[in-house]
Amino acid sequence: MFIIKDFELAGRIGILKTNRGIIETPAFFPVIDPLKQDVGIKEIEEMGFNQIITNAYLSYKRFGEKVISEGIHEVLGFDKVIMTDSGAYQVLKYGSIDVNQETVMNFEKAIGSDIAVILDKPTGDTDLKEAEKSVEETLKNAYDAVKLKDDKTIWVLPIQGGKYLNLVEKSARESSNLPFEMFAIGSPTVFLEKYGYNLIIDMIATAKKYLPPEKPLHLFGGGHPLIFPFAIAMGVDTFDSASYELYAKDDRYITDYGTEKLEDLEYFPCNCPVCSKYTPKDLMEMDVKERRKLLSIHNLYAIKKSINRTKQAIREGRLWEFLVEISRYRPEAQSALRSLSKHIKYMDRFNPKYKGNPRGLKFYGIENTWNPRIINYKSWVLTKYEIKGKDGIIMKPYRGCKKEDIKNMNLIYYAPYLGLIPYEICGLYPTAQFHYVNPIPKEVENELVNTIRAFIIKNRQNKIIKVFADKNILFSYSVGIEAEKLGVEVLWS
Repeated sequence: MFIIKDFELAGRIGILKTNRGIIETPAFFPVIDPLKQDVGIKEIEEMGFNQIITNAYLSYKRFGEKVISEGIHEVLGFDKVIMTDSGAYQVLKYGSIDVNQETVMNFEKAIGSDIAVILDKPTGDTDLKEAEKSVEETLKNAYDAVKLKDDKTIWVLPIQGGKYLNLVEKSARESSNLPFEMFAIGSPTVFLEKYGYNLIIDMIATAKKYLPPEKPLHLFGGGHPLIFPFAIAMGVDTFDSASYELYAKDDRYITDYGTEKLEDLEYFPCNCPVCSKYTPKDLMEMDVKERRKLLSIHNLYAIKKSINRTKQAIREGRLWEFLVEISRYRPEAQSALRSLSKHIKYMDRFNPKYKGNPRGLKFYGIENTWNPRIINYKSWVLTKYEIKGKDGIIMKPYRGCKKEDIKNMNLIYYAPYLGLIPYEICGLYPTAQFHYVNPIPKEVENELVNTIRAFIIKNRQNKIIKVFADKNILFSYSVGIEAEKLGVEVLWS
């Protein structure tokens, strides 16, 4: 059962109830390879990860009857939620594996997996013909899997198609009609490794538009802090990756903004238990095994921090603002934000119109105006706000909400980013408190001028319009010039 506690954009904080316990989503599942693990499972649990994922196929090959008789929780020494992947990664890597759907699913049931993935055929980064085969084979397996499912396990159906969005759509459309408790975006790893976040967002968006919104969605291979906020904003609930150890094996250190080679660092930009105790030089002088373990621990803390920051942004109703902030971290993140903006109408279907304790808005650039709440507000002012039956309209640059004696006139403020602020609602969200950078970016100034032009053209036939403009404020000066072009009286100061 999946219970949604809070929404922001298409992202949500939820409770996923499993046979072993509950998980608060968004959640990250560290990939566990018990034979190659640098960080112990108990240590991972002590860091606050109440869920892990391991490979059912490898467990089948390595442990056989032992894991069937004792159960996967006993063998791994982890009494919380365990998700098992069917072995699709091995299919992607080697082309096939020597087990079938029935064998894998029966094995996952026998070992007590809380969340289990059916045997799918990953698309990967391949040609169209092979991609079509992967979708068809995965859907065929999905129909077969319906007969093999049990009621104790949360069964996951991966959506395939990769970079071919029409195939992702086909996969999601057909899959949405099948009785699975959870879905997943398959085959993103090759694109995530190249920071191809814009494609990943399009894959998620395509699938989400056809999948049941009440069902949780997993993103395979999502293991870097940069992807979490964007994927969560589109509706991804859970992630898994071995990135924390894979990066550590290559002496790579995860940060909010990317990965750094340990040898290039003189200071750690983090205060986790590892970074608080050691310097980069300390780690470089350590035994390789110990260094990898400590790097892996830090990487897990960096992952957890990103998930928690995103959840807090959801709670505060400022997820879009958070996305704009992290989009400055690297060009690929900026591309991801622009890709996300194509799906604003979809996200707005789930976005609360307001939250109980709204925060003041911070504007860094034009991207902040793509926030669905800002778009809805500006649209309402231009199309739904009714001018009262007075003689005219006075428009002034916003300097706060002030009581003014303007008999028989409607007072409307104008401001960068927000556009028009009718006096009657001045001080209400989102006009209550906002901060923006100076000087105003030219594209923001142009947007304001265009808004003023549209408003004047709409209302000048019925009302007297007077525009106050300040020559010392660039955006106000530009508004005044535009108003004069339209034949409106401008009062300069």
